[in-house]
Amino acid sequence: MVKFLKEQKGLGYRRISHILFTKGYRTVRSKKPIMNNYVYSIYSKGKIRENRIERSFESTLTDLNCTIQYSN
Repeated sequence: MVKFLKEQKGLGYRRISHILFTKGYRTVRSKKPIMNNYVYSIYSKGKIRENRIERSFESTLTDLNCTIQYSN
């Protein structure tokens, strides 16, 4: 929801905090309203997680040797 409000709607962190408060969202530990700095933290950590999940690596195989041994 924070990502949608920030990227799609173009709202600031203070406005997002107010919207979350009116919808009944509270902090986990103290049940206080979610402040704008906490909204920023949620958004930035979500972006870090998203970048980590979407990254890709190139695989290269070089100098392969294959030996087969038969035993009787």
